[in-house]
Amino acid sequence: MEPELEEYVKGFDNLHKQIDSIMSFMSDEELNWSPIPNESNSPGIIITHLLGAESFRIHQLAGGIDVKRDRDSEFTVQNYKIEELNKKLNTVSTLTNKILQSLKLNDLNRIHPSVREYEKDESIRWHIIHTIEHFGLHLGHLTLTKQMYDNRHIFRKQNRKK
Repeated sequence: MEPELEEYVKGFDNLHKQIDSIMSFMSDEELNWSPIPNESNSPGIIITHLLGAESFRIHQLAGGIDVKRDRDSEFTVQNYKIEELNKKLNTVSTLTNKILQSLKLNDLNRIHPSVREYEKDESIRWHIIHTIEHFGLHLGHLTLTKQMYDNRHIFRKQNRKK
């Protein structure tokens, strides 16, 4: 495998391990908790969205597999279970590795038409890197949401004092 592709595989493995590590300390209740109900996303929604974006950009655009993504539904699902999200994480991770390992350098230069109104036609390389960047953003959200859940008793006390 080409060194560039090896780095992408390592990068996604690392990102998946970070999600797995965060989830390993969560209960189903925490996975479904939102800091501001109806205004912010639960960890379950964040993780589902990350895996949906990865499936779309890596599996579909780079790998040619129609994932039939429904992006809007990623933000409406409730009652997540740790076990179910772990299975989904493992499934997505396995397929991402398989696809990345099958790509050639020439594939990375293949241009795909824009998929969002604010994007341009971009290379498969761009979609891979964009997905990694996207993970970084939402891993931050996930970590902060976990910290707020772990300290929610402090916020309740502060709100009662007002």
